[in-house]
Parts: sequence; C-alpha cells; structure tokens
Amino acid sequence: MSTNIQRIHIDGLRSSEPTKIHALVGDALRHHLDSIHPECVADLFALSELTLPTSLAADLRAWSSRASQELRDMPDNGTRGAWLNDLSSLHPAKVPTRLREAIQALLPVSGGAVIEQIESLAVGWEESPPEVIVLPKKARANAKVAAVVASGGAKASAVKAPKAVKAPKVPKVPAAQVDPRRAEWVRDDAVTRLNASEYSERGLKESIFLGGIKHRSPYKDMTDEEIKVVLRRLEREGKVKHTGERWLAR
Repeated sequence: MSTNIQRIHIDGLRSSEPTKIHALVGDALRHHLDSIHPECVADLFALSELTLPTSLAADLRAWSSRASQELRDMPDNGTRGAWLNDLSSLHPAKVPTRLREAIQALLPVSGGAVIEQIESLAVGWEESPPEVIVLPKKARANAKVAAVVASGGAKASAVKAPKAVKAPKVPKVPAAQVDPRRAEWVRDDAVTRLNASEYSERGLKESIFLGGIKHRSPYKDMTDEEIKVVLRRLEREGKVKHTGERWLAR
C-alpha cells in the first residue's frame, strides 16, 4: 500500500511556530486521510490537542473529527489493515492520545486480523505515553535586543533583555480533597466513556483511560491520583470496576 501511493508528508510540524504551522497544513487538511502519510497524520492529531490560535485550532479539530470518521469508513478487508500496518512503523510515543482513541474505536467495526493489529498497537502505546509537544513562541523583544547589541557599540552594553514574565502558578488540588465540581466532571466523563458501545465490554487500559480524561478535562492541572480518587468512589458505588489494570463499566 505504502509503495503505490505518494502521500503528503510535512516536516517540522511538532517544532514550528503556530503561524508557520497554519501555512504548512492548509493544503493537507483538505485531503482524505489515506492521502496523508501516517507520520503526518499523527502530527496533525497531536497538534489538534494543543491550545493554538483560534482559527488553526478549529481547522485541526474539524480535520481530526473528519479523519476519525474516514478511518471508520475504510474497508476492513485490506485497506484499514494496510493503513494500520504503516502506522505501526511509528514509535508509539509519536501516536497522540486522540489518534489512539480513534484507532481503538475501530474495534467494534473490525475483523479478526485487524483487531489483532489494534490490540498489538495498544500494547506498545501502554508502554510509551504520547510525546509532549511544546511549540516555540516568537521572541520579538529578545530579537530586537540582540540586533541592538550587535550594532550599537558602547550603547549596546547598556541594553538589557526584558525580564521574562513568570506565568502564575495554578495551585494543585490534593488528591484526597478533590473539588466537588472537578469530581463531578470526572464522574460524568468516566461513566460516559466506559458505557460507550466500543468500550462497554472490553473496557479501557488504565493509562489510556486516565490520559483521555486529562486530555478532555477543562481543568488543565488535573492529575492521575485525583482521577483515581473519583474512580475508586465510583467502584465502591458499583458503577465501574477495576480488573487486570483495566477499567470497565458495571
């Protein structure tokens, strides 16, 4: 499959400034998933998880939603398996949470051989969390200072680089004292996810389940322990169960 199709591939998406990314991905986002190299697909899914300028974020979210549907629409008798085979050549850390979830959602609509492929991929993902992406930001002020220093002679020594403004620290909520609003959000998200048709029987591996909750959470400082506190409460209430490092709905 990969030898017969020339797919779109864009270098540097995980290390470019948002303005450059917007220019690079414009054409790719108009193409079908199968026309894009799996490595580039993983990059685009990863970018769709980040906080980016509004228009770029909206374009990437729309594309990732459409791409997930295109994965489900792929014929199971060869095409889907071949695409997954190409994806398996990537290091697991390069496969972001949103793409992992889209692949696992294929289980109910896949045949035996493809199911084995998905399960094999999931094993690798469990051992390697998704790579954390930190995009560079433009430092215009520092660049201006550097230019003055380079050309200002004696005056240049008097120029001081602007002090970096420290981002305010977000206080972390102790796991044993989970905010009721946060706990309620985790409860609703966890129960909804585990009762979804694609997970109702097989459940979700704990690392993937927790990663998905944190990714969807509106509280960006949410921790694994905070989530586990809520999950253990749900388990005591008989709404979920934990077995073999997997969480399932009761």
